[in-house]
Parts: sequence; structure tokens; C-alpha cells
Amino acid sequence: MTRQAASSRRGIWGQIVALYELLSSTRFAILVVIALAIASILGLVIIDQIPFRGEMARMRYAERLDEPLVWFLVHIVPASPFRSLLFRVLLALLSLSLLACTIKRGRRHWREAWVIDPPDAQRFRSPNAVVWQSAAADPEAPLTRLLRGRQFALRRAACGEATCLSAKRFGLSRLGPVLTHVGFLALVVGGLWMASSGSSRMLWLRPGETATLPEASLRLTLEEFQIETTPRGQIADYFSHVALFEDTSLVRRATIEVNKPLRHRGYSLYQTSYRQDPTRVRSADLLLDLAQLLSGPEGDDAAAPGDRPTHGRVETRFDEPLNVRIPWGRRVSLGPAPYAAEIDTFFADFRILAGGPGLASEEPRNPALRLRFFAGDSLVGANWYFAFHPEMSVGSGPDLPLRFISYDPLMTTGLELSTHPGSGWVWAGIVIMTLGTLLSFLLRYERAWLRLRRVRDGWEITLLHQGSPKQAPEYARREWERYVTPLAIEMMRRVEPRGGRPVRWPGMAEPGAGSGAQGTAPRPSGKEAERA
Repeated sequence: MTRQAASSRRGIWGQIVALYELLSSTRFAILVVIALAIASILGLVIIDQIPFRGEMARMRYAERLDEPLVWFLVHIVPASPFRSLLFRVLLALLSLSLLACTIKRGRRHWREAWVIDPPDAQRFRSPNAVVWQSAAADPEAPLTRLLRGRQFALRRAACGEATCLSAKRFGLSRLGPVLTHVGFLALVVGGLWMASSGSSRMLWLRPGETATLPEASLRLTLEEFQIETTPRGQIADYFSHVALFEDTSLVRRATIEVNKPLRHRGYSLYQTSYRQDPTRVRSADLLLDLAQLLSGPEGDDAAAPGDRPTHGRVETRFDEPLNVRIPWGRRVSLGPAPYAAEIDTFFADFRILAGGPGLASEEPRNPALRLRFFAGDSLVGANWYFAFHPEMSVGSGPDLPLRFISYDPLMTTGLELSTHPGSGWVWAGIVIMTLGTLLSFLLRYERAWLRLRRVRDGWEITLLHQGSPKQAPEYARREWERYVTPLAIEMMRRVEPRGGRPVRWPGMAEPGAGSGAQGTAPRPSGKEAERA
């Protein structure tokens, strides 16, 4: 290999290492999370505040595409912000950062969880160590029993002429951060997978209608849609009774409610909404004035249906009203009138459009009904009637004293059909993150090192305890107990120190340091006393 090739290889390896260090840094991960938060907020604002995007925006703003804001709206703003390329790139960067952080810190945390390292001599010189002397014949046995009773794992080693004990408790808590990173990584990967290959669309179904799922062999039939109300008439709940078929075989029947979806073969059907069908009704109620009908023109003065178009006002006075209910799809006789009527067309919001009468919106702003009239089996004409203008009728049908007063709306259910191919990863990530959080916060990782050294008339015991707070002041019997851990106090009760106190402890004043003498600790004041 030439020098140039070796130098190039080292340069590439250096770039990889630099990229790895960047991805594994906490600062980079925080920046990516902040960018994701901003993108999520913008995505929610876009969904709520900008209802026209893509092709809809091009149609709505066709004459204003040269304006910068409109051009940005049409060409830049994504129709699905959370499935956009930018959001996926941010999720991918977060995934790489989590993976690098897990690899970088995982080995150290794994070792801390399972391996008990032998102590070194330098550790016992720490100012946080507690040293006392005891005349006990064999202090190792009671101290070992105490540590094992506190669920410490032990490792015994020789430290020159002394005996050293390394102890560790709840080492599994060191895996908490690793599991949290792994769970978060699985969560992000699952979210990225769903954003890339998941789908979602609405199904609007009337009772009795059938929809075909993307898997052509599966069909969903709405058997009944039901709305429950409170005694005050407020909506309490609504749900859809459905039947799922595969080919011609019934697979299952289910009730889909809010927060209770139907799941089958990776499909999820959610009850999200309902609405009034803008072009169908269950039935319509009309009033026929018998007084006007029976006293109308007779003989040659009466105009036959179709001779002139009906475009006028029905008299407002109904002395003898007859209620006529016409269900959808049925022909109903109009009592004494020589005609039968059936519903031909219904529009919840009637408007005259470029091509004639049509639906302006799905809201019931101007309900209109078109009736067809029959004499026997012969069609004699059709008229439009308006719920908000019951005195009006327009059409070529018979001029009857008939009013459109109300209707029973046909409600359609709104079911969201979604696929979540990465949902398994998401659930696994949630479980692993929860486990990692519990290990981190419910188990307190503690380590202790003991050195037992023979002296002339007994034993010198040195203890360094990490991971536990100092003894609470209200439980301290003596002044020095406020500066050591409860484990150290319990050890000195098992193996009593000479003179009733240790030789050295954390916070102990050095000889000649102010008013504190050797073997005594200065009385803390102010914030030091509060911390103690």
C-alpha cells in the first residue's frame, strides 16, 4: 500500500470517527430534538390553519400562483407534514444519534451493571472515606453479613497485607439509561417506518353499504350506526356495528366505538366522526292542505300537470293540514289528491350551479327536496320544495298546496382506516423505555469499598461508600454521624470503634485549621448546615 493510499485511508477513518463523535454528542441530540419539536408544531399549525394544499391549492389559487406566498403554499407546504421528507430526515438523524449514544455508553454501563472492580489503594485515600479502629477479633464476618443482608454483591481481594472487599448493590440500574436509549431508538424507528409506509383514509358508510379494504378479499359492511344521547339531548356516544367478510365468508362482527378500534391483519378501523348524508334522507315530512285541495279549480279551469311550470308560493293558511311522510325509495299516495309521490333528489345545501341545481356544501344550510309525481304508473312531473322556504315550489309537477316541513336525516359513519406497519416497534420501544426508566429511578446504585488492615492492637477499617446520601440530621445521635452514610453508622455499630467515634470522616477539620481540633468536626452554619 502506498503512502498516499494509507494517508487517504487514515483521512477517511478520521472523518468516520469525527462523524461518530458528532452523532454521539448530547448537544447534537438536543439540537435534533429541538428541530423535531419545531417541525411538529409547524405541522400541527399547517394541518389546522391551512386547509388547502397541493392540488386543492392549485385549483383555489389558480390566478394567484405568481404571488410568493401563494407559490410557497402550493409548492412548498406539504399536504402531510408528518410524512414529509424533512420530518423523515430529522427522525433518521435522531435514530443515528441514539444508536451512536447507545454504542458509546453501553459498554461502560454494561460493565458497571455486572462487573465488580477490585479497589485500588488510591481510592482509600479519598477525603470521603471513613476510618476507624476496632478491637474486634474478626471484623470481616459481621461486616460481610451486613453487606449481604443489604443485597450487596461482594468481591474479596488481597491488598498487600490487608483484605479488601468490593461491594455493589442494584447494578441493574446502570442499564436503565441504556434501555431508555434503546427503547427510544425503537420508538423512533417504528415512527419512521409508519411515516414511510403507513396509510390512512376515511370511509364514509351508510347503513347497509359495503367498502372494500386495500386487501381486495376483505370487505366491511356497516350493519347499523347508532347515536346515544343524554336525557338533555346531548350526544353521549356513537358507534358502528360492522361485519367483516373475507370473500363471501363472515370473519367477525364487531362494534367500533371511540377509543375502541377494530383491528384485523394489520388494519385498524377507528370511529372518528359522523355526519348527515348531504344527498340522502331516511324520510321527509310534508303538509298537504285538504281545504285548498278540495276547494281548488275544477273542470275546464283547472290546469293539467305539465301545462305550465309551477313557480309560485303556496298559501300560508293551512286550515285542514294532512301530514304525509315519504320514506326514501318508496312511492306514497297523497291522500285525496289523485297523485302519488316519491323522493327523487335531496340536497342539504341547495344551490343553482353552472350545470343546474347542485350541492353547495355538506352542511344543511338550505335543505331542498325534489318530488316526482305519478298518476297511476305515469310520471306527471316533478317539483322542488325547500325546508326553510316551505311556501315555495319550483318545477313542472302539479300545483298542489304542499309544504316541505322537516326530514329525518340519514347519518353516515366516519371510519378511519389506517395501517401501522411499525406499531410493533413502537410498542416494544414504549415497554423498553418504561423498563429503563423504572430501573433508573426506582433502584439506587450504590458501591462500597472496605479495607481491613491489621494494626498492633486490633484492626483499622476504612470504608468508602458512594451512591447513598448522608445520615439525616434528625437521626444523628452524635455530631460526626451527620457527615457519614447510614451504612457506615450501622457498620460501626456492628464493629465498634475505639473511643466511640472514627479516626477520620468526611468534613473533619484538619489539625490546626481554625477552631477545629483533630478528631472533631467544625459545626456547620448557614447553607452548610442546611445541606447537612
